[in-house]
Amino acid sequence: MRPTAQCGGWDIRGWDPTGKSGRDREAVQKTRTEAEGFFQRRAGETPVLTDVRTAAEVDTAAAALREAMTTTLDKFAKKKRSCARSKRWWTEDLGKIRKELGRARRNWRVAGMGRVKAARHELRRAIRKAKRDWWNRFLQEVKGTNVWTATGYTVPRVDKAGQALVAEDGSVAEGRHEREQAIHKAHFPPGPRGSYEPKDGGHAFERVDTKLVAALLSRAASTSASGDDRISAGTIKVFWQWDCNRITQIVRAYIRLGHHPEIWKMEKGVVIPKQGKPDYSRVGAYRVITLLDVISKLLERAAAHLIADHLERKQGLYEGQFVCWKRRLCVDAVTVLM
Repeated sequence: MRPTAQCGGWDIRGWDPTGKSGRDREAVQKTRTEAEGFFQRRAGETPVLTDVRTAAEVDTAAAALREAMTTTLDKFAKKKRSCARSKRWWTEDLGKIRKELGRARRNWRVAGMGRVKAARHELRRAIRKAKRDWWNRFLQEVKGTNVWTATGYTVPRVDKAGQALVAEDGSVAEGRHEREQAIHKAHFPPGPRGSYEPKDGGHAFERVDTKLVAALLSRAASTSASGDDRISAGTIKVFWQWDCNRITQIVRAYIRLGHHPEIWKMEKGVVIPKQGKPDYSRVGAYRVITLLDVISKLLERAAAHLIADHLERKQGLYEGQFVCWKRRLCVDAVTVLM
């Protein structure tokens, strides 16, 4: 796992011709066609896997696929850049006030610094009001799981300057690297070495085809957080349309060999303070969530689907059990008890 606080990625809305017409639509279609051709050329430099490839060749194919996707995005997609104007609460009125502040700064010799201070005060006041109005509107219209968004503004936040942390053994971690190591050691202790070796002769991989992988990929939310490669599920779905066979063969090789590509084992860790802790200088006052690459989660979904399907067909699960059964929820268990 690699602790990080960075975010980013690419915006591929410029590849979507929906809602566009005339020259704008032609320009979008041209960009999309060029991006597709570029991706297929870069991906085509590495042959598509077959059912006789080795684990090393799977690692090479996975690395080549990521490289083809990232180079295509770098060349044809717009990189996401965060600024005040990209916030949800930003309005056109704030843009006008910001321009007034810019004009006052440029003409400060004529209008005086008093005009600059007044314009700056007006912008800050307008920003506070815009944030407050947006938040109130959000609370009134919130639905579903968005109610948990409010917790991000109520829990304590990590000191950006980076306060010292006290590890479990009593040692003090001050620098960024030391803090990361302390958190990693506390939350991810090394496990026992395993001696499992995948057995040859399995046939589960034969059930992995384009239709199955497409169904599993469609369940991934396009807005879910991306992993270390910063490629979202929505972007993966576009590349799937361009070369579904290549991705399917990697999933088949993963199931056949029982080997997870090394490049997709890297996780991005996000450190979050636990709510209600008395002392936030302790390592135990924080928890870590890990974000996997979307395509890495696709491999796991394929394995989970095959295992669950096998257990159902072989009647390996108790009929009164709700865990691990498809299309069974905790609500169903509560209904049975009632």
